[in-house]
Amino acid sequence: MEKTVIALMTVIIVTKVLGFSRDISLSYFYGADGLTDAYLVSTDIPTAFFSFIGMGIVASFIPIFTKIQEKQGIAEARKFTANVINIVLLLSTGIVVLILLFPQAIVKVFASGFEGETLKIAIDFTRIAALSIYFTALIYVFNGYLEVHKSFLPTVLAGLPLNIMMLFVIYLSSFTNIYVLSIGTLVAVVVQFLFLIPWIRKTGYRHSFKVNPKEKNVRKMMYIAIPVIIGVSADQINVLVDRTLASQIVEGGISALTYSHRIIFFIQAIFVTAVVTVMFPKISKLAVKQNMEELKNIVGKIITTVALIVIPAAVGIMIFSTQITELLFGRGAFEANEVILTSGVLFFYAVGMLGFGLREVLVKVFYSLEDSRTPMISAFGAMFLNVILCLILSRFMGINGLALATSISTLVFTGFLYISLVRKVGSMNSLKIVQDLFKAVMASAVMGFSAKYIYTLLDEAGIGILALAGGIGAGIVVYASMLWVLQLSDIGYYKSRIVALAKR
Repeated sequence: MEKTVIALMTVIIVTKVLGFSRDISLSYFYGADGLTDAYLVSTDIPTAFFSFIGMGIVASFIPIFTKIQEKQGIAEARKFTANVINIVLLLSTGIVVLILLFPQAIVKVFASGFEGETLKIAIDFTRIAALSIYFTALIYVFNGYLEVHKSFLPTVLAGLPLNIMMLFVIYLSSFTNIYVLSIGTLVAVVVQFLFLIPWIRKTGYRHSFKVNPKEKNVRKMMYIAIPVIIGVSADQINVLVDRTLASQIVEGGISALTYSHRIIFFIQAIFVTAVVTVMFPKISKLAVKQNMEELKNIVGKIITTVALIVIPAAVGIMIFSTQITELLFGRGAFEANEVILTSGVLFFYAVGMLGFGLREVLVKVFYSLEDSRTPMISAFGAMFLNVILCLILSRFMGINGLALATSISTLVFTGFLYISLVRKVGSMNSLKIVQDLFKAVMASAVMGFSAKYIYTLLDEAGIGILALAGGIGAGIVVYASMLWVLQLSDIGYYKSRIVALAKR
């Protein structure tokens, strides 16, 4: 398992670095203004619309597919997959038609502050981007299908052609026509799907065009998926509120939110997504077999591992938010005031990093237990709290208040999810987990002071970017040393895993 996680992390790092290069290129050529706001909103709208369906299907697909394969065989599981794909494509058609018929009204919902040329460009871009929903739908379902077959790398590798093509498109559009940016993004998504086809065929899958929405397993999947869809709708309302308020507060606000959000989720994708992607099918099998003790043991270790990585990363980002933003985006059309805007948002998003990471873990555990109702309740609770906090905090803190509101609401309802999981499966040795989290916080605090001190010394010596590298490097050494001194409860387990990986 460790080898697979490390391989995934490696590929994710390469993919995300390319993704960052894409964002850096966008900021270099276009900065953070009305045009980038229009483009980012147009790419968010299809994703947001399909997320209502896609996230629900993915969350319920893996547990149902696993159960069918265990009890009825792989042939029936593949028939189920084909049926799901056909149903999803029909639903996608309805969404595409809706966007094409009412683009202005939809753009206004996502960014009410858009006017004039920004609104016109956003509408045109949204019409083009709507067609990507078909391919996004196929990618969602087939990613789940490949993960069940323990074929994890292709789903991550598919990001490589997407990001490489996007880099070319951004560069090409900068000296030709801005509409090349939107059309190229659509083509890049198509290429991402086409990249998966050889691996899909390698599993033995052959598509059939029979559609039966009343089939027993589809109904079971929808029973699980509907609460997920409702829960995801709550998450999308959060995005909608953030984007709308940002478009009213400051031009370039949507871009600042997007850039800083991607930095945060770069860390999560490397360390959290890789672990969750590999472990979700395994947890689903344990849930099917009702092996709760092993499931709790694995989940407990995942929670601790994620926290040990995410907490110091959050502290580091908060301390060096300005330096990180300058390093990644501070050039070309991205001006000094845009660096200040984005780094402030980044700081307050970092506050909620532990919540973002653990929420993904806990939600997947509930889905493996075929309980999508609890995450739905949590999502709506987080939504209401986030909206209230956004309206209050944005009055006093501007766009930074939107990021802080998201962080607070996520942390609160991640705690709710953990308490609900304990009630559902029984004791998970919470005292040990809390003690380890406290040790991670203490170690991260010492790390933060040390990293900042070393950075200041090196920066005063005038060595430029090496000062940041030196500060981060010193912080990593101090953090690892502190964890060793504080003696985590499972220090022997982590030591053995590191030694085993080093030998491999």
